[in-house]
Amino acid sequence: MNKLYYIVCDDKEANVFEGRYQGRTRGEALKFLKQSIGRKTLNGLVFTITEIPVPLIREIVAEILTGGDGNNVTHAANVLPLTCPKTETNLGRYDAFADAVDPEPTPADTTPPKPNKKPGNPGHVDVHWPQIRAYWEGCHSAKQTAEHFGLSPNTLKTRIRREGWNQ
Repeated sequence: MNKLYYIVCDDKEANVFEGRYQGRTRGEALKFLKQSIGRKTLNGLVFTITEIPVPLIREIVAEILTGGDGNNVTHAANVLPLTCPKTETNLGRYDAFADAVDPEPTPADTTPPKPNKKPGNPGHVDVHWPQIRAYWEGCHSAKQTAEHFGLSPNTLKTRIRREGWNQ
């Protein structure tokens, strides 16, 4: 199934290519862009390949930058105004100068961990992952979460990607 891609490519504030390409994948559109500008690589260029028409993106960005509430964007079909979810997060400092606060133990912290059945994952069997995920959802920092639980950041990133925590 062919898709319509809109391609824009700039080189130091000068537009090198702007156009459309109809193909199956984004990779095909990328090859088309390289052939169109006559280069083997796109190093040093700023480009975008998108299925959403760029003029529509420009309208949305212009509306946001002008401080509009999105109510006068009725001429664009099926466009909903962007709203920020209201989150009540407790912002705190996570650096060397922050006051150390010991968190109150939860019932899950007082239960003894199951014996480690997974080689290469010492001390972090499946019992700990709900706690790790809850901590990560509070801060959305893989590095900070990995340091807190004594994990490798790559181990945590793999689990985030595999289980789809970002969705």
